[in-house]
Amino acid sequence: MTDMNNPNHGGGYGGNWPQQPQQPYPHPQQPPQHAPQHPYGYPVDDADATTLLPPVPAFDDADATTLLPPVPAFDDAAATTLLPPVPPLDDAAATTLLPPVRVSGAMPVAPPQHLGQPPVQQPPMQPQQPSRARHAAPAPQPAPQQTAPAAGMPPVAGMPPGARMPAAGLGFDSPTMTLKRPDAPAAPPHGALPAQPTPLAAPTAAPGGRSGSPIIDPGLQPALITAGVAALLAGGAALGQVALALVVALLQLLTAAGWFRLNGMWPARQGILLAALAGLTADAAVLLVDSNSDAAAVVGTLGGFFLLVLVLQTFRPSDPKERFYALTVLGSATVVTALCTTLLLAEWVPAGVGAVALATLLAAAPLPGPKQLGPVLGLVAAVLLGFLVGAPLALGALAGLGALIGRRVAAYDFPSRFVHMTAGVALPLAVAAPLIWMATDLLAG
Repeated sequence: MTDMNNPNHGGGYGGNWPQQPQQPYPHPQQPPQHAPQHPYGYPVDDADATTLLPPVPAFDDADATTLLPPVPAFDDAAATTLLPPVPPLDDAAATTLLPPVRVSGAMPVAPPQHLGQPPVQQPPMQPQQPSRARHAAPAPQPAPQQTAPAAGMPPVAGMPPGARMPAAGLGFDSPTMTLKRPDAPAAPPHGALPAQPTPLAAPTAAPGGRSGSPIIDPGLQPALITAGVAALLAGGAALGQVALALVVALLQLLTAAGWFRLNGMWPARQGILLAALAGLTADAAVLLVDSNSDAAAVVGTLGGFFLLVLVLQTFRPSDPKERFYALTVLGSATVVTALCTTLLLAEWVPAGVGAVALATLLAAAPLPGPKQLGPVLGLVAAVLLGFLVGAPLALGALAGLGALIGRRVAAYDFPSRFVHMTAGVALPLAVAAPLIWMATDLLAG
């Protein structure tokens, strides 16, 4: 019976198949017996894994250092045998190895000796010229003065036997060659200072070359003009309120101009006009209202213009310090000018302005004696004038006091003639005006 599963017998579905001659399976060539291989090509054991490396003979620690030179054992004393012996020496001998130093020239320095070799004597050499500095000119070399070495000094190493040490007067001491402090310098490097103490500085002169006291009182001429304005006021008071208001307006213009010039603000046309406008407005308010509201009209006008000055100076485009100074001057000018209107409210105007004129004239008069004699006599004369005309007791004293204060204010800070002819004329009457009103209405009533 034919095997169906055997293809060689032609069984199965295909019948008989021709038989192929069977070839033997090729086997790989066997490696040499001395080098067995792993199935994947790697050595089998560790011994065979290192067969390609050269053999390394076993050695011990002693043989491992055979290539190094032998180092003999030595102690601390032998460790310093290569250094030259250093003999003990004292401080004087410690500096003998230093070469001599010249002030004007440089001596050659002996070259350093090799370790372990004695110093070599060198032939004497001529002194060389000093090397030029980068920014200095060469100085001439003076002839060196040499002296014999001091007794007991050891010879200097590296110097010829016939060489001499520099003299002690060249700037060095012979034993140790240390620098000597000079007795006195020939000339200081940057100029001699004064031997005597500097005297105290003289008082600084005022700006513009002015010196002396900054207070200059107005003379007799401004006082005479003040007396003339006082006479106009007295005549205006005799004629009526309108005539007096006209003279007061003139006084207010003079006061505003003098006040700004006194405080150093000139030309100050806007400030003068604003201060004068405040005074004229106060005059008009007093003339328009009844006698019971005249004081309120002055105060209201003064308050309104002062607020206007404050607003204008606050929004002024200038430096803050300058703005504050301008506000102070303009505000005070407005107050002083507007207070002149109080003459329209006073009762004893002729007596009051007469006392002002008398006190100003006596204070400015060139009287013999001390300087304070004129103001004192003026105040006494003002009081007597008020008493003689039958005015209230305080009228003469307050009017005279106001005149002296106004005149003193006009004398401050080196006033010019223009200040004397404006502020020196108007301020005695302007300062005395509210005092006259107080003496006749407030104190007398």
